Amino acid sequence: MGTSLGGLLTKKSPGTQVVDVSDPRAPELSGNLDSPAMLTDTWETLKVNESRKLLAGVSVGPALSGLFFDVYDVSEDCSKPRLLNSFNGTKLTLPANVLGHEGNWAPDGRTYYASGLVAGSITAIDTTNPHRPRIVYTGVAGVPANHGFSFSGDGNRMYITRLAPAGVDIIDTSAIQRRDPLPVLRHVGSVTWSDGVITQHTIPITKDGRPYLIAVDEFGSGGVKFIDISDERDPVVTDRLRLEINTPAHAAERRADTTGNGLFGYDAHYCSVNREYEPSRLACGFFNSGVRVFDITELSAPKEIAYFNPPAQVGQSQRLQGSEHAAGIVTGRLSGLALSDIANGNIGDPFRLAEALKPANLTADWCSSPPRFVRSDQLWVTCQDNGFMVLRFTNGVSGQ
Repeated sequence: MGTSLGGLLTKKSPGTQVVDVSDPRAPELSGNLDSPAMLTDTWETLKVNESRKLLAGVSVGPALSGLFFDVYDVSEDCSKPRLLNSFNGTKLTLPANVLGHEGNWAPDGRTYYASGLVAGSITAIDTTNPHRPRIVYTGVAGVPANHGFSFSGDGNRMYITRLAPAGVDIIDTSAIQRRDPLPVLRHVGSVTWSDGVITQHTIPITKDGRPYLIAVDEFGSGGVKFIDISDERDPVVTDRLRLEINTPAHAAERRADTTGNGLFGYDAHYCSVNREYEPSRLACGFFNSGVRVFDITELSAPKEIAYFNPPAQVGQSQRLQGSEHAAGIVTGRLSGLALSDIANGNIGDPFRLAEALKPANLTADWCSSPPRFVRSDQLWVTCQDNGFMVLRFTNGVSGQ
């Protein structure tokens, strides 16, 4: 689990935390990773490729940064990751990234991609030899600002989200996958919508024998979209899911409830499914709405079946310096700034920013990391104030 850049010099355990969950009832901190990228906040780039058992992340810092890319081997003992691309026996890693905010692996683990949030930048890093990663592509995806992404099983299609207008673009990445000498990304298709802002990420699934994407909006009460990509040139939103508080009828109530609670409202951030082929469960980490689990046996009729709302840790900013939430890094009254300004990196004059960054009135923890289904009875989650938690389904609910 990553921690924020804040409190870098005073944290008891800086960088990325490694938690041993051999006993789910008593998780233990087994160590921390303090190579350059892991130390300076990986933001949304900390990902594992399970096929090759590699852990990697990009140095992001406050929200957008470059240079360092760290690769760890977790094949021998995942509680003690081993740094692979160090330089001359030190923890320093060779710079191998241009701009990073989000990141993910191609399914075969031979390529790690980072997206840069602004200017539509994308960097592809060859990890065929994880000891010597190298950039094989840096360029743009054809949209002014992109965010999280996923891939088709063969790695030839990237399903990347956009900030404004909210939506998803399908990009042909086969030239990178083939390692063409001068690879070019080709735009295949896209879909946008107006009831959300800053789409966060995508999940490719197969449902009723058809290929779909699940896309999640981070702002604007857009909720979760189910997108049929049978015709990848013309993807279609078929169904959607959102909490009742995020419906237009509750707009005034929503604004009143979240005033003074920071940048984020009741929106989701990262979601996950219990399996990508014919999934039946979807779990989402929300900001002011905790962790929610839905039955998606029928995409047209999703139903909430479980939830968990961890409390905010009010007054614990000194103890929880690795939390963007409790430490006040992004929990000021930034909701007063226009989302379009945030998306474009224009935060206005310094006096307005100072007002926006005043401490918020925290009432709920932010569960911004993707939940993970474990067996049929557990959900593993990470929330910013309460850290790593093992949740157990009760009252006859199953994760399957």
